[in-house]
Amino acid sequence: MKFVFFFPLTNENNIHKVSPPLSVLACAAPLMRDGVEVEVIDARVEPGYEQLVLEKMVDADLLGVSSMTGYQIADGLRVSAAVKAKYPDKPVVWGGYHPSLLADQTVRDPSVDLAVRGQGENTCLDLVRYLKGETTLEEIDGLTWLRDGEVVTNAERRVADINDFPAMPYDLIDMEKYMEFNRRVHQDTRRAVSYVSSFGCPHACGFCSNPEAYGRKWKGLAAERVVAEVTGLVERYDLERVYFDDNNFFASKRRVREMCQGFLDSPRKFEWFATIRPTQVLAYSDDDLRLIRDSGCTKFMMGAESGDDSILELINKGNEAKDVLEATRRCRDFNIQPSYVFILGFPTETWEQMKVTLDFMKQLKEIYADTRTTTLFFTPFPGTPLTRLGSEKGFTLPGTLGDWAVYDARTVQTPWITRKQKIKVKQIADFYLPWAYPNQLAREKVARGKFKPFYKIFTLACKARASLGFYGLPWEWKLARWLKLT
Repeated sequence: MKFVFFFPLTNENNIHKVSPPLSVLACAAPLMRDGVEVEVIDARVEPGYEQLVLEKMVDADLLGVSSMTGYQIADGLRVSAAVKAKYPDKPVVWGGYHPSLLADQTVRDPSVDLAVRGQGENTCLDLVRYLKGETTLEEIDGLTWLRDGEVVTNAERRVADINDFPAMPYDLIDMEKYMEFNRRVHQDTRRAVSYVSSFGCPHACGFCSNPEAYGRKWKGLAAERVVAEVTGLVERYDLERVYFDDNNFFASKRRVREMCQGFLDSPRKFEWFATIRPTQVLAYSDDDLRLIRDSGCTKFMMGAESGDDSILELINKGNEAKDVLEATRRCRDFNIQPSYVFILGFPTETWEQMKVTLDFMKQLKEIYADTRTTTLFFTPFPGTPLTRLGSEKGFTLPGTLGDWAVYDARTVQTPWITRKQKIKVKQIADFYLPWAYPNQLAREKVARGKFKPFYKIFTLACKARASLGFYGLPWEWKLARWLKLT
């Protein structure tokens, strides 16, 4: 038995940083343990990937495609159609966030035979049994498919304990291709890898599709296993940094303490980042934060979302703006960089509320200059309460899998925020505030190149703007664009 797993391009120009396709590696691990041959083809690092998929499918039994909403659908559909044209009797199975949320639409596309909803490891094992004639499609939980043109939605699959699955088989892919891609495209010379130590998130933020796709359940790998696997990867691939790609890494204090002590005791030192909630930063003791920092953690990635408490309540964030301010102070005290994501343009959000958030970002940088902020605009994605609210406010969602393929968060225009407001937000958040309060990364960037001659003038001008809260007649921003400094 042989499965081919395909990970499509995540954007048309293929310019974003890449990390191993953990979703397909997770499904590959139990299959390999049971003797199934698995091939993984990642479009982001494999030239001529479509032809390679077709070649590998010659003696394969199934094609699995992982997809998130957006361009991955377009690339996945193109390759799926090519496989169906050449091997019409071999099943094409889609999994990932988008098929989990919109399985009915997914299987109605002629290039897709089956959609796996939610956790896919055990569903893939059941598909092996199906292909061997040992079970029927009707008996496979978590599966959606077409029978005589009608959608069949099988029973939900219970979330399995990820400790029951083998370690992800990183050796299925060429890790050096990922290092080389990031070095060549992004001049990032650090040897880094992504790793997942837990599954799910118990929270229910209104903009997040995770609860709908996977339920509000959290399961973490045992601390000793994480330490052994991570330090093993560091040693094997000579890594300098590990990104924990968990939705909620810090859910268990005892587990975090045990992992950090294990990292600290390891002879190979490495830097690591993880996602944390502002309230979790406050919940950990001083000794805990000191241990976390000493073990190699240099950055907390946090969703701040908004500086307006009424918006935080609307999106069911579970904290107040003051919690983010205090979390920033604690990060400063323990020399851990806070990296915040803000989302503006929620349904019902006013321009005055957006200005509150922009001013809040300034407050964070005043507390700790190394604070990093990323600003996004709310885009309705499948399966979230705020998307349903957006539909009530006049936003129309795509109706087919093909329509979702051209759905791009950078270009989607929602009726409750104007293009002019978006431009003003990006001017303030991405230009004026970073220049007014340059963090360490910005200072290093200035020291390296073309920014240096303009550093003082832009910093002084932008600092004055931020202090006054006046961003009209943005000559600095226009000059920086003309000089190609942004």
